[in-house]
Amino acid sequence: MKKVFLVFVILIFSLNVFSQTKINTNDLIGYWKPDEELSELFFWKNVNGELQAQEISSTSGMPIELITLKVNSNSIFIKTVFIPNNWVTENVYTFIDADTLKRITTGDGQSTTIYRKVK
Repeated sequence: MKKVFLVFVILIFSLNVFSQTKINTNDLIGYWKPDEELSELFFWKNVNGELQAQEISSTSGMPIELITLKVNSNSIFIKTVFIPNNWVTENVYTFIDADTLKRITTGDGQSTTIYRKVK
């Protein structure tokens, strides 16, 4: 029974590791809306094909200044500052599925937010 349980745990772990979605920056392009009133998220590519991002406060409509944007094979890392209150946050985005991103925020604000692709 212990061997069956061990094999089952290893199988579940392996499926979870291999099911993580790799980031294709073309899949990010567009408008992403959060599941709560927080910040709207936009991705596009500039003329050189480099990924760009912009967040806009859902409550005030003010842009949130981008400090850094980095992408690895599984995550997008964005560091921002919201000028009105000088809050600096670090956000890690990962795909849940093709139209859903999960954002974990740390720094001056802490939260987990789900974004869904609108366009």
